[in-house]
Amino acid sequence: MNISQLSALTKLLSTNPNEAKALIKLVSVDVLKSLGESKYTIALENKTLTAQSDKPLSEGAKYWSQLSQTKDATPKLSNLFKMPELLGTFKGAGIEYSLKELHTLLSSKKPEALLKQNILEHLSTAATKEEFSSASTLLLSLQNHTFTIPLAFHNYFSLVQFKKRYNTKTKKRHIDFYAALELLGPISGMITLDESTIEIDLSVAFVQTKIFLENDLKNLSYNSVTITLVENIEPLYETKLTSLLDISI
Repeated sequence: MNISQLSALTKLLSTNPNEAKALIKLVSVDVLKSLGESKYTIALENKTLTAQSDKPLSEGAKYWSQLSQTKDATPKLSNLFKMPELLGTFKGAGIEYSLKELHTLLSSKKPEALLKQNILEHLSTAATKEEFSSASTLLLSLQNHTFTIPLAFHNYFSLVQFKKRYNTKTKKRHIDFYAALELLGPISGMITLDESTIEIDLSVAFVQTKIFLENDLKNLSYNSVTITLVENIEPLYETKLTSLLDISI
């Protein structure tokens, strides 16, 4: 099983942003300060405002959320999911792929070798510690058998991860999948290949994301696609490169 079989999943990543934004209605919020009594100062679409949350939030963290507000009432945040730190690490580092570049990578004969070559090129030309740290994170991820790929499209920034594995009990090969998508929220999944059959199982965090993807992905050329709503979705690989922050380049 070659990871290039993931190339058709670029359809999921290339979801029409206007349709997704209108139907799913997720917002990205930065928690600036806790005010007590479940209220927080947040940054939302270049605005600073006070909002109420139905669960405790971490100052300095960023979340996917659904936002509701009635007249003369404090905006309320609900169904909050914390964004992975890697999403903020790579944003603006100049190391992101376009959808076309991602498709080319996943469709190549040796995706691992091509990705490693691209990362090493970024390392050799890094002009700042942040760029060097970001490229190093991608290299460490690859050394841990996980593709980590920052992605930019339609002025939105995302992160995708893939990891191959073999189940010794079932004798089947799998590709684990993770995506942090600004408009759809976090998505995890698994692709299973059994002889000529390809099955995809996806997990999403929001009901509206599930409904949207069920309609959007029904024309995928796979034998089976199932989408499940879950409460916890984590990246396949995360690391903190504190030691790299002091490297001189």
